[in-house]
Amino acid sequence: MSKWHSLLEVFQFPLKMLFFGTFLLGIGSIALNQNITFLWDIEHQSLLMLFELIRYTGASIIYLFPLLAYVHILSHKYESSVTTIIGVLSYVLIHVSMVFFVNPNLPSYFYHSIFGVSTINFDQIKGVLTLIRLPYNLGVLGFVISYFITHKCYVWSRRYSIFGLLSFIDHDSMAAILTSIVSILTGIAIAYVWPVVLGGLNLFYGVIANDITNPVNLFLYGIFERLSALGGIVDIPRQVFWFSDMGGSWLNSVGQKFSGDVAIWTAQRQEGISVLTTGTFITPYYVINLFIIPAYYIAIYKLCSDKQDRNRYIGFIVLAVALSILCGNPLPAEMLMLILSPMLFAIYLFTVGILYAFLQMFHVVVGYNFSELLMLANPGSGLDLLQYLRNSYIAGSIYKLLFIGIVVAVIFNYLTKVYFKKYAFGFFQVVNKDEVCETIVNHLGGLDNIVEAHSTPDKLNVRYVNKDLINYEELKKLGAYMMLESKMGFLFRIGNISTMVREYIIQKKQEKPTETVSE
Repeated sequence: MSKWHSLLEVFQFPLKMLFFGTFLLGIGSIALNQNITFLWDIEHQSLLMLFELIRYTGASIIYLFPLLAYVHILSHKYESSVTTIIGVLSYVLIHVSMVFFVNPNLPSYFYHSIFGVSTINFDQIKGVLTLIRLPYNLGVLGFVISYFITHKCYVWSRRYSIFGLLSFIDHDSMAAILTSIVSILTGIAIAYVWPVVLGGLNLFYGVIANDITNPVNLFLYGIFERLSALGGIVDIPRQVFWFSDMGGSWLNSVGQKFSGDVAIWTAQRQEGISVLTTGTFITPYYVINLFIIPAYYIAIYKLCSDKQDRNRYIGFIVLAVALSILCGNPLPAEMLMLILSPMLFAIYLFTVGILYAFLQMFHVVVGYNFSELLMLANPGSGLDLLQYLRNSYIAGSIYKLLFIGIVVAVIFNYLTKVYFKKYAFGFFQVVNKDEVCETIVNHLGGLDNIVEAHSTPDKLNVRYVNKDLINYEELKKLGAYMMLESKMGFLFRIGNISTMVREYIIQKKQEKPTETVSE
């Protein structure tokens, strides 16, 4: 069995912070949303500053999520602050060294400032280019590379002998020195290699931009855009198609040019023009946030078989659904889905791609009024629809959108339940479900040792007769990453297979009396 599901324990705290950041961004955005001034309009300066602070705080937490996850993973694996410090140092040095060798002639959206320390003014360096450079935007890949370097150098430093010429250097210092050297060399190498990757990426964008009404192009864009969000580089496709000529262009009555899907939509709404020429890159967000993500959360809740678990999670589910509908940010749910149900996440990506293509084919268009920093964007908010419903030209698309959303929500809710009950294995795993469940039950002492079983999508709770019959070590080998005893029985987290194991136990217990009679 795959141990992919054990990542949920590692990512649990960063995910909670991501939800918290989404909550703050949502609260600030709801209060300051200019699209619903007909509902409320805050004019008091102190309140405006307060909600702006809340909004920027939430956006900053979301922006820093990869860093929070990276630091938490390092501290969780090594249980040492030294390794965590070395890991952060590696990340910074990769980007600082990269700055000195980057190609400064690529489009601006491929560069990104890191903590403000990687912006180097070459005006102050004699004999070198007179410009300010930024490192390439590596997204999550930068943390993956830093983690690999830190891990390898830390392991090697443990083998280093403290006797000899360099005996004054202890193991931790040697790990820091090695990590620094390797990180600097890696940053230089990336500076020369990464433009090749970016060239391919730009070519991909060009293919999509060549015909932004082509359903196939939009299908590819939809999948890539959501993968970019998980990879920490979603600002790149958004900058390209929301605010550049690749997303289209439009001239208003006085000849002023607006570039990009979101920029054109915003300008046309502000000028009161009742045409639907843009919004293609935004429309699927409404289906995702208002229907697919809530359907996933509700299915997860319904899969909790124990009443106590349902009572425990009901508050979170209500808040999560409300956040998705009112605030419009699917990233927390996507991260949870990727870790908890990877195969279902693949289905989700395919569904998103189909939505981009399908909605374009049927001319269902609802855009997004936005002209601020990309980190503050939360497209697909339910509150935005309230204003658009007041526009007769857009209302027709909204009604179609709501109908499509309901259908997709019902289907995805059903697929989620079926996945956890029958197909909750890792990627590319061809295994016999009954054999796996039977093995787990045997290590729990067999059916006769199980009085009752309850499950959630990531844990199994078993009331047993004799705890001495439970084989803890074998259960760990099968992927159980946390085991606890309580008054209610034995709880262990074994990931998304938990629901299947419970269904198997119930089925076999129901069959057992019949088998006994036949004998």
